Amino acid sequence: MTQLVLGRDPNLNVDYGIPFSAVGSIINMAAGASASLAVPSGVSKALIQVQPGATVLVGTAAPSAPSGSFAASLADINPALREVGADNGVNTLYFYAVEAAIIKVSFYE
Repeated sequence: MTQLVLGRDPNLNVDYGIPFSAVGSIINMAAGASASLAVPSGVSKALIQVQPGATVLVGTAAPSAPSGSFAASLADINPALREVGADNGVNTLYFYAVEAAIIKVSFYE
């Protein structure tokens, strides 16, 4: 499993380079589609990449299509990095594509 760690450059500044992950999944979602992804065991972080220009809701429960008024929701819009895994109580990620989107999820220790 790939660890998500910050490094240091030659001047000892924090290096925010993210290594490629050994565990990940990709999906091409149609507009209005829903999907779920099981979180592999032994991971604690999910790096979520959404195709530029697309809007995707991601949550720990199945998100529904947004409407014209405010409603309760546990989903986030195009989140980048989230804590996942059994230790964080997140064993499945749920997705709802407002527009068609390619989504890549990379998992890290």
